[in-house]
Amino acid sequence: MRIAFVINQFPPNITAGLGRYAEMIAPDLSSGHDLAVLTLNDGGLPVWDRAEGVTVYRPRGRVLAWVLGAVARGRRLNRTRGAEFLLLALSVVVSNWRYFLLLRRLPPARRPDVVAVHDSTNFLCGLLSHYVLRLPVVFHVHTTEYGVARQRSITDPLGLFAALERWLARISRRVVVATPEVREQLLAAGWDRTPIDVVRLGGTYERVVAAPGFDRERLRLGAADLRARLGIGAQDPVLLFVGRIERQKGVYELLEAMPAIAAAVPGLRLVIVGEGDEDGVRRIAAGSGLGDRVLTSGGFVDGEALLEHYAMADACVFPSLFEPFGLVATEAMALARPVILGDGFSRIFLGDPAEPAVRFVRADDPGDIAEGVVEVMGDADLRRALAERGERLVRETLSWRRAADETLAVYAESAGKDGGR
Repeated sequence: MRIAFVINQFPPNITAGLGRYAEMIAPDLSSGHDLAVLTLNDGGLPVWDRAEGVTVYRPRGRVLAWVLGAVARGRRLNRTRGAEFLLLALSVVVSNWRYFLLLRRLPPARRPDVVAVHDSTNFLCGLLSHYVLRLPVVFHVHTTEYGVARQRSITDPLGLFAALERWLARISRRVVVATPEVREQLLAAGWDRTPIDVVRLGGTYERVVAAPGFDRERLRLGAADLRARLGIGAQDPVLLFVGRIERQKGVYELLEAMPAIAAAVPGLRLVIVGEGDEDGVRRIAAGSGLGDRVLTSGGFVDGEALLEHYAMADACVFPSLFEPFGLVATEAMALARPVILGDGFSRIFLGDPAEPAVRFVRADDPGDIAEGVVEVMGDADLRRALAERGERLVRETLSWRRAADETLAVYAESAGKDGGR
């Protein structure tokens, strides 16, 4: 199959789970297929690239690049801020127009068999591919935070994003989501005209941990060095949060729970890794008298540095109010860290209810978050059990090869082809 993969992030431009998803699944999608990724350019990347059998197109307009550069001033735009989100949205729309122009210039015999559109921000390319080019479209929903979820990261009083999402879903051959919960959420919102397929994702560090050369001792030493750099004692318990610092991730409820957690767990440090409202975190921590008990990373952390953060943690807490999937859970579990999840996460992470792989808490209840964290941090046997079960669940049930095979089957059916090869 020839697949056009329209997505806002692709290596080396990774700022969130969407980029990690693209990085991990692309090699398997391209095996035996012609995969072309159409993605954003941060202004410094080549327009055309090819890596590991994947062709990458990153349009770069002079005017838009100048505006982005002037506003960002050498930093990455922060999507949690309204004005910067709108600028990013503008960048996506302009790039979508260029994707469409590229596809339109192709002779009919070379046009893709299917156009895979990731999230509603790429609506323009999806709609034009359907109405003008008459190409089959598959709509991947990675987040419902714009038009469906109760808690949203943007203000949309006119319901524009909700309308665009429903429109794109109606014209798509299939809709793909990562969990049964998101499927039920979309059906409850009236998305019942298009088949909705559930394709669970793989684990972020699936290949890293399984590699013969994975050096656990080096990672342990790196984590110890990170503790020293952060001023955390070797015996001080560390609670780790990874994610965007915004309301949907439950970070404010976690901070509200911290005084009770700190009182019950002497010496505990909460390390918050991610970009967003860091000023708000510091303000809340200072107002609660937590002082240096709450530390922030200073922005997005990736690669080996993120691995070291996980390795440093005694437990990880992700109290999201909603998560379409939540790759941070797979990251922590793959590295055998005990995990506490908000009930916005899918129950697929629970595993066997009789021997749960994670500890779930009510994400909108700081008291319940505190109770869950204190229980895990205060019981070494429970931490060991959660770590072992979580690592086993990710290793045995979450595979990128499986995710790619199921995705290719959806594409093949949408394109009217027999089989995924």
